[in-house]
Amino acid sequence: MKRIILTVLIAAVFVLSVSAGGSSESASDERVVTTVCRASYANEVWYNEMNKAFEEETGIHVIVQPTPGNDADHDAKVNIDLTAGSTIDVIPSLGPRYYAARVEAGFFVPLRELVEATGLNAEEKFGVNLPVEEDGDYYALPSKIEAYCVFYNKDLFDKAGIPYPTGAWTWEDYKNTAIALTDPENGVYGSFMNAENPWFIIASVQEDDPFYTEDGLCNFDTPSRRAAIEWYYDMTNVTKCQMPVREIMNENVSWNYYAMAGDHLAMFSQGNWFTRLLNSQEDYPRDWKYGIALTPAPEGANNNIVSAAYNSINVNAEHPEEALEYVLWLSENQWRFEGGIPAYAEMSEEDRQAAFGSIAEASDGQITVDDLYTCLVDNGMGAVQSDIIGTAADEYNRIVNEELKSYFMDLQNLDTAMANITRRVNEAIQSYV
Repeated sequence: MKRIILTVLIAAVFVLSVSAGGSSESASDERVVTTVCRASYANEVWYNEMNKAFEEETGIHVIVQPTPGNDADHDAKVNIDLTAGSTIDVIPSLGPRYYAARVEAGFFVPLRELVEATGLNAEEKFGVNLPVEEDGDYYALPSKIEAYCVFYNKDLFDKAGIPYPTGAWTWEDYKNTAIALTDPENGVYGSFMNAENPWFIIASVQEDDPFYTEDGLCNFDTPSRRAAIEWYYDMTNVTKCQMPVREIMNENVSWNYYAMAGDHLAMFSQGNWFTRLLNSQEDYPRDWKYGIALTPAPEGANNNIVSAAYNSINVNAEHPEEALEYVLWLSENQWRFEGGIPAYAEMSEEDRQAAFGSIAEASDGQITVDDLYTCLVDNGMGAVQSDIIGTAADEYNRIVNEELKSYFMDLQNLDTAMANITRRVNEAIQSYV
């Protein structure tokens, strides 16, 4: 009932705002739309070219407000501004965690009626990538998806005499391959995974094991989660075929480390966007060739990790009519400029070439359009989100990372880590009630 009342109120505000926007536009020759972006985007060629193309096509001027700091700073500031009544028109949300929290807070305009009035059937267009809520409405259109895969060093596979991975495989297959590739004398690790969630628990994420109980409390200590954590521990501390957490922490490495140090890291699981780094010889010069393979999956849980980027209209938008045009346009075009994957339910051959052709070309033949399409889209796998979504989600993620890093560094045992996670997360959840 609370959500229904809120939806009605938001829709009424939107209609009134459109009327107000129309009258203000008559007093000005220029139509505008405002949005925010991460500081790094402001200097990205694709981002500026995208907004320029929108302006040329629609005559609407895009005013961008970059947020200083890192990604976490950006998301935190956007949330603070929205809480304070910001009138920025279009709000991007990268990934489901922040989007879900903003919808729950009532920051966004419901879009179903507005989008259908334009003649677009969004559910048919975007399929499962459209974030339909429990009230039957959606509060964003997706602008792209990011699908995960395994990047691998072809030179290290060739040197070890191991065939490149093809087709479906399990995480045990992955571990056995990593063991065979590991060469301690030459500083080669068979695997590199970030020392953060979801890599600690990736198999349980693919099994879609819920992070919350039915009554909203922490549901982290489950059999599938323990099995996934023990698998990661075995990789780093027992078979030692993966770069250890202690070494990752000591070197302060992050998601871009493989692009710089892939000459001694054989395999790395990450999102498709990572091809931009591997294809950027100017920023990440390398003398080894890479390939891509499907993300492994546990037996009986044939899911890949898929995330989406969303664009929503602020309930307090100053230019709601222009905002709707921008959100609709981004859903069709952002992926083209960014070099991402469209969020469409079905991809045409033209879409495939547009999405993957330039990536394959930039790789100088190391990967092909068919490689990319097969691994990322036409892989026969289902889709799950990597993010923890729900009450105190940010604290939940932070606590999991802190406690499990201590376990992987042998500073505490797994029982203690799991007990600490459950206690601390429940305390965080209770503070939100």
